[in-house]
Amino acid sequence: MAWLLVALLAVGALVAGWRGGRAAFGVGMAIALVWMATAVVVATNVGDADGFFDCGIRCAAAQEVVVLVFFVGPVLLVVLLLGSLAGWLARRIGH
Repeated sequence: MAWLLVALLAVGALVAGWRGGRAAFGVGMAIALVWMATAVVVATNVGDADGFFDCGIRCAAAQEVVVLVFFVGPVLLVVLLLGSLAGWLARRIGH
């Protein structure tokens, strides 16, 4: 189920990047804000979130979310960047 969520987020980032402008900026800011909020949660150790690296098979829900955000967030930003570049190139070639 998590992979479906990651795939949907990646498609959303790609489409927002392709459209460019405010859509890409908004999605990029949302990704960055969620990533920074997760870093604050880890730094303050809410729900033993800082134990995400060594929890093994007994990870709590908060630790699973931290792992998802920390590792998928940068990937989504790269997908957003690639979508923005592709959309910009398509608009540039089309004119």
